[in-house]
Amino acid sequence: MNKNEINNRLRREKKLEEYYKNPNHCNHCGKVIEMLPHQKTNEVRVKKFCNQSCSTTFNNLSRGKKEKPPKVIKTPKIKNTRPKKFEYLNSLTKKELYNLRGVYYKFRATIRRQAHHNFMVSDKPKECLACGYDKHVEVCHIKSVSEFDDNTIVSEINHIDNLIGLCPTHHWEFDNGYLKIKN
Repeated sequence: MNKNEINNRLRREKKLEEYYKNPNHCNHCGKVIEMLPHQKTNEVRVKKFCNQSCSTTFNNLSRGKKEKPPKVIKTPKIKNTRPKKFEYLNSLTKKELYNLRGVYYKFRATIRRQAHHNFMVSDKPKECLACGYDKHVEVCHIKSVSEFDDNTIVSEINHIDNLIGLCPTHHWEFDNGYLKIKN
């Protein structure tokens, strides 16, 4: 060992001796905060806790527990069949409904919604007419909406005799002419 290393070691021992005469104590558990070999005395003097666990426990106790908001109990949704709205729209002609909605996609969405409603409240089986699949059934018009003239009332377009249930695959096949439905 050279002279500098010996002096450094002596200084370190002196600092350790001074620190342990009046050491810092953990604010949580009360243990002496140990001075590690790589630490300087002034680094240890500013510490208030012996480890992170004591620090976390102490600080969480001083904050207190947060109140959890009460659980909101959701009431089951009652199926809204909206009969008054459908009665009003069913009395309109195809052209009047188109003018009321203003845009083709809104007009078609209204027709589709009403067709779905009429099919669901009917006594027709809620399964694909072609394969019997019942997990997801789409309502399909046998006679296309575009085949009706502008003076036809909506209730005739969405009459239950013009509606069938098809799975998505068979619906696509029907719309594209690959599947024929017997009336």
